[in-house]
Amino acid sequence: MKTKLLLASAMLALSAAATASPAAAWDQIGVRDVKDRPEADLVVVEGHKHYSRIKLCVYRHPVKFYDLDVNFHNGGHQDVQIRSRINAGGCTRNIDLEGGNRDINTIKIVYEETSALRRHATVRIFAE
Repeated sequence: MKTKLLLASAMLALSAAATASPAAAWDQIGVRDVKDRPEADLVVVEGHKHYSRIKLCVYRHPVKFYDLDVNFHNGGHQDVQIRSRINAGGCTRNIDLEGGNRDINTIKIVYEETSALRRHATVRIFAE
């Protein structure tokens, strides 16, 4: 009985570790509060780490994205067309960065919070 319980505990721990690793691979590289009118925010990414893709996740209220520009430390630039409304709890698609692993300098986002009550939303930027 004790062996079965120990084996079940070990399998549960391995299962939890296996599901946690993909989520742990994403680094949060920025967070912004979004108001109820179109606005542009510039997110400065600290440090020098190379990423191959990014995604934006929305919290509290829906957000309409208009434009996303990613600037790299080597002077390169990538314009990403999102142009969609993401509900609270949702994320954009995984956006592949051109040129493979890139060192992100800044990200400019044009967006607005779009709930009927015109509140504030939170957008978190993740990179992998």
